[in-house]
Amino acid sequence: MRGLMTFVLAATLVAPALAAPNLAAAQQYRDYGKGDLCVQEKQEAKREGTLAGAVIGGVLGAAVAGDGNRAEGALLGGTVGAFTGREVGRQSVRCANYPKRINTRRDNCRWVQENRGKRWEGFEVCKYGDGVWRPSGRY
Repeated sequence: MRGLMTFVLAATLVAPALAAPNLAAAQQYRDYGKGDLCVQEKQEAKREGTLAGAVIGGVLGAAVAGDGNRAEGALLGGTVGAFTGREVGRQSVRCANYPKRINTRRDNCRWVQENRGKRWEGFEVCKYGDGVWRPSGRY
């Protein structure tokens, strides 16, 4: 019982730190890696969502379960949380068409939208000579 309480306390303390990568991912000055930009961003968002959902779901499942069923509650809650977090993460990044206000499109550039809280923010990222996608400064 004491081990379970330690786990729940540790998971509760770690959960906010797992959400921090999403906040950091929203910064427009970061590098977006190499390869297909949309695929990479969606995979990263799904990974982060799955991990955060599993931890939060496991903690909540253990807390809601009856006295003798805490482990089963944590397992079930973690599983449901992981699937839910994956779907939420998958839908937090999308590649889109350029908005109508942008008249010129550049080669090796894509328009990306990231969900920042309750609204989508769009900006252009371009693949530079080193193969890394970086924001171009157009919003």
